[in-house]
Amino acid sequence: MSHIIAATSALSASALLPPLNRRVSFWSKLFQCSFSSVKNDTHSSFVRTTSRNRRLHFVSSALDGNNVDVSQEEPVKPYYSWPDKKRPRVCILGGGFGGLYTALRLDSLTWTDDKKPQVILVDQSERFVFKPMLYELLTGEVDAWEIAPRFSDLLLNTTVQFLKDRVKLLSPSDHVGMNGPTVSGCGGTVQLESGLVIEYDWLVLSLGAEPKLDVIPGAVEYALPFSTLDDALKVNNKLTKLEREKFDKADPIRVVVVGLGYSGVELAATVSERLQGKGVVQAISVDSSILPTAPPGNKEAALKVLNSRNVQLLLGYYVRRIGKAGDVSSSVEQLDVADNGNKSEQIILEVQPTEKGAKTQLLEADLVLWTVGNKPLLPEMEPNGWPFELPVTGRGQAETDETLQVKGHPRIFAVGDSSALRDPKGKLLPATAQVAFQQADFAGWNIWAAINNRPLLPFRFQNLGEMMVLGRNDAAITPTFIEGLTLDGPFGHAARKIAYLIRLPTDEHRVKVGISWLAKSAVDSIATVQSNITKALSDS
Repeated sequence: MSHIIAATSALSASALLPPLNRRVSFWSKLFQCSFSSVKNDTHSSFVRTTSRNRRLHFVSSALDGNNVDVSQEEPVKPYYSWPDKKRPRVCILGGGFGGLYTALRLDSLTWTDDKKPQVILVDQSERFVFKPMLYELLTGEVDAWEIAPRFSDLLLNTTVQFLKDRVKLLSPSDHVGMNGPTVSGCGGTVQLESGLVIEYDWLVLSLGAEPKLDVIPGAVEYALPFSTLDDALKVNNKLTKLEREKFDKADPIRVVVVGLGYSGVELAATVSERLQGKGVVQAISVDSSILPTAPPGNKEAALKVLNSRNVQLLLGYYVRRIGKAGDVSSSVEQLDVADNGNKSEQIILEVQPTEKGAKTQLLEADLVLWTVGNKPLLPEMEPNGWPFELPVTGRGQAETDETLQVKGHPRIFAVGDSSALRDPKGKLLPATAQVAFQQADFAGWNIWAAINNRPLLPFRFQNLGEMMVLGRNDAAITPTFIEGLTLDGPFGHAARKIAYLIRLPTDEHRVKVGISWLAKSAVDSIATVQSNITKALSDS
């Protein structure tokens, strides 16, 4: 009889354990920051932490009155050791314009000693990239160190710590109504791919976006994006290789640019200038015009430059697929396909006009540059489900209120591509460097205000105008403070460089880059004078 009672007790306990285990797991994740601070010599009937593993315990009463000890073992992850246990902890994910400039803004503000936050910046790259000037790498106008300095150098004279790593999981515990928007206490944890876990009081999401290439077959395999420093270096190396292979050959270098927004137009103008008649640049856009959202002055300046460099514009077309010549049906009408004896290795784009009834055509290319579409990068959530999940738009951006706080999460701010914020008219703000610059200032200030228990400021975007590069000595700028004004050509180019020089992240870097640019300008001027003198003497 005693054996039957014992068996019944075991069955009763096991039937109760699964739901209780799930509840223990739920609440342990909700209050994970408190659990992680439990010392190794602390004993509890609920949580115990050892040097090798973490065990969740609870005691269940059996029918015979015996206690059943059930353990669920989880490997202990290494936690980032903050230098000060009392001062606020701010973790910034992503070192683009939004993330880096938020960190610098926080460091520049005035703090009392006990409230000055500890700031750590996490990025998968060791370099900050000033993306609007990546095009100048293709023309040799700038060096990589000028527009892609190391984070360690930029943050050398600050208290901001930098960590090179990738974000794996985000576990917030600040949901409204659960942990509340209080000044003290942990806001959640971030797990990195290295296994390191960072506890934070305040979090800034600024992970940027990545090109969206998987929208058509073959784009991932055969098209190159132009978004990061690595992308720019790959494109530059590919162009250099093509220039060497086709040197003194009749067959031109064929480059196809997909997309004619700002990035596509700037790439088409820059590459066509570099090739200087040694190649053919074709640019495709589904729209009936280039730069559909640009000011008229910028659009006119860009059209003038593209036409002068014989860039072939295919307006009202979209790409259906990309592949090798041997993989594409020969029954489709071809457009500008050269017979160079190595046809099977050529990249072929199948393009379809938006006009109904028009025939599909083929474009041949040595290099395809993709500038259409991107997808914001947000970390995966753990646990998935209410109330931990972030409100995300269909485009993949975190929904924020006007203070840049993620809705429902008062301890998380989102800026740049990670943020979905509308202007007072209800229009989503564009994912541009100008928006990220301004959001970083507000995010830094609002974290200061939250830590000091002050009111947070609503973000208001101030559109200062639009700029674009069109070649080594050509650009276009349309400021908003002077209606109808557009600076283009060499004047626009000089004004754009000065504007971006001012926007470089630190004073030290601005001085170094300014001196470098002045030296290059002096060398170019001397070379131009010598060339003109030589030409004049030869003519005489």
